[in-house]
Amino acid sequence: MHIDELVEHWTILDEERDLIAGKRDATRLGFVILLKFYTPHDRFPRGRSELPDDVVQHVAKQVQVPASELGFYEWSGSTIEYHRSQIRTAPGLSHLHDRGRHQAGWLAGREHRARRASA
Repeated sequence: MHIDELVEHWTILDEERDLIAGKRDATRLGFVILLKFYTPHDRFPRGRSELPDDVVQHVAKQVQVPASELGFYEWSGSTIEYHRSQIRTAPGLSHLHDRGRHQAGWLAGREHRARRASA
């Protein structure tokens, strides 16, 4: 992934910092990755395999947790369910979610127009 994309989509915003406070190690890294993935995709990642290594490295540096800690994040169970709930109901993040949905719709329309033009 290009550095501009990493910065634009995977950099922690000021309004997200309160959600991250109090989380440590693998839990902190996993939570931030869920949060940043959710905004543009309107869903959570199914597991580590959906996350490019450069994304994990970029997020890990920001939260000051080694990227290898993500291997200890549990992709099923009560912790991830709680994290998902926190992200879905976070005050102040609904505008980010709406922006992600808008971008996805814009890209889908652009792709559709390109296919029609090439047909």
